[in-house]
Amino acid sequence: MRNMFILGCAALLAIGLSFGAYAGSITDVDSDGVPDNLDNCQVVANGPLLSVSGCGQFDVDQDGYGNACDADITNNGVVDLPDIGAVLGGLGGSNPLFDITCNGVVDLPDIGAVLGALGQSAGTAPFLSGLGCAGTIPCLN
Repeated sequence: MRNMFILGCAALLAIGLSFGAYAGSITDVDSDGVPDNLDNCQVVANGPLLSVSGCGQFDVDQDGYGNACDADITNNGVVDLPDIGAVLGGLGGSNPLFDITCNGVVDLPDIGAVLGALGQSAGTAPFLSGLGCAGTIPCLN
């Protein structure tokens, strides 16, 4: 009887493991608790588990890229001088469009974020989004 019980448990374990192998794995490169295929900012943590910037999945301009990694304020596909000018123009204010760090105020760290991303374009780090509509407005996935 005991051997039957052990064999039964082993069979159930084997079945469970085989189903688990087909379930696939969920990737979350930035370990923020949002699976990459749903994450509007895949390489900068902006989810419920680790929100470094405090932004969460916030996307004020609805372009499919989360504020935490979206320094392309003008939405022309590249971070360039007009983006720097836009953030400088908002300096000291609280406009969430220019508040890349999501700390409630447009300040030097926001300018630093734009300067750090200067020359980068959508589809390259840090502009990596798992949303299929990323780069279009409105992207409401």
